[in-house]
Amino acid sequence: MRNQFTKAAGLLTLAVLMACNFAGCTKKGGTSALQTDSLKNSRGKHTDAIDQMSGNPVLPVPTADPDIIYANGKYYIYTTATGPNTSQFHAYSSTDLLNWTDEGIVLDLANVSWAHTDGWAPSVCARNGKYYFYFTAAKKIGVAVSTSPTGPFVDKGSALATGDGTDPIDPMAFIDTDGQAYLYWGNTTLNIQQLNTDMISLAGTRGHNKPSNYFEASYVIKRNSTYYLMYSVNDYRNDDYHVEYATSSSPMGPWNTKGRITSPINNIKGPGHNAVLRKPGCSDEYFFVYHRRTSTNVDERQVAIDRLFFDSAGNIMPINITTSGVTQSSGTTPCYVPNPIPDGQYAIRSKINTTAGAGLYLDIAGCATGNADVRTWTRTTCDGQKWNLTYQNNGFYKIISQLPTHKSLDLDACTIDRGANIQVWDVFPNDCQQWRIESLGGGWYRIMAKAGNNVLDIINGDPTPGADVRSWTWNGADPQFWKFEAP
Repeated sequence: MRNQFTKAAGLLTLAVLMACNFAGCTKKGGTSALQTDSLKNSRGKHTDAIDQMSGNPVLPVPTADPDIIYANGKYYIYTTATGPNTSQFHAYSSTDLLNWTDEGIVLDLANVSWAHTDGWAPSVCARNGKYYFYFTAAKKIGVAVSTSPTGPFVDKGSALATGDGTDPIDPMAFIDTDGQAYLYWGNTTLNIQQLNTDMISLAGTRGHNKPSNYFEASYVIKRNSTYYLMYSVNDYRNDDYHVEYATSSSPMGPWNTKGRITSPINNIKGPGHNAVLRKPGCSDEYFFVYHRRTSTNVDERQVAIDRLFFDSAGNIMPINITTSGVTQSSGTTPCYVPNPIPDGQYAIRSKINTTAGAGLYLDIAGCATGNADVRTWTRTTCDGQKWNLTYQNNGFYKIISQLPTHKSLDLDACTIDRGANIQVWDVFPNDCQQWRIESLGGGWYRIMAKAGNNVLDIINGDPTPGADVRSWTWNGADPQFWKFEAP
């Protein structure tokens, strides 16, 4: 069993990281010489897909400022340009969020008449049977058009907008449910203006409503008649570059500041400049795509994907930054059901049986009433095999032992790395003790930790009673399947 000081140290580290000071600067990063070298040798630095999870980062090169769409059965990520003068925009495609293909250069500023340098932060949307690629070049906003999500995109021939403010960068196009499209852009000054139906010209009066902490990288979604404006705070080189959000009843604002979405954790700094994609075919399941860095080179950023959740009041919950990423997801993967198990008391059985065929259950060793390890054991009448599930109205459950001290199922130190010990601990309102339960069919479920996004797993699939239970990346094997039975 890990001691309490391990947990306290982990929580203290997180608190210190979240206490960084704000700073501001308007210079946007390009591709440094060091980053160019990294691009050439990136595969050694890329975190490949792990088991049936994406791993983070997801792309094979260090790059930044991602946007994501889903089209023609594939996910596409578009990022800030690389290459000479930061001029070559690439697209990356995947059918499952695990394996990504570089589709090559989809727009080269060498072919743009009005600007050839500093290609940053694209935004792509589909309409009228075409794809519209909004981008920054030489601190102006452009738009290029293609009939394919992989281009080639052809620039309209002139800048779409310069905008107000000193740094008109980071465009984002949003199409409302009534069909009206809007363009958002700007560093420190937020520009909001309607797009005409041709999607390559602006209409109406430009607005500048913004939340108090707004800095750059606006991103808008609509959910249940509420508009959510996400944006990055601080200069991107600041360790505490992060995402906050605000809400409104109008796509033009005014905006009600709500709070923070991302924070640095451990050696992962600057989680910001995000995009959001609702999972294909699902009404309320979202992927959060963003960049972050672990390198001391502030321009060597990496694109990552994690899950985004709303609570019952419609607030965006803070993103759990992970190294494991998200589970494999094609466009036909079943949608996540937020509350699949009714509140109540259960015995939690593994799909692994003993060699003699007896069932194995989630068990507190020796019915210990203190903080203790969780293991497997054959069925007993001990309350150490009885677990009380309570849905938290946010996509997650508390799982509390029926033993008289009522300890909580707990992920040691809230670690984001796989392999952490599963234990019972004093009840805290933190991410170490919140669990997502997802159906796998046939009455079986996976139990995923809110912190780290890994699942309950029997170490090495050991069928011997007393085997340790840990957190691990999802791999679809029997040691990660669990059933909820009458106690």
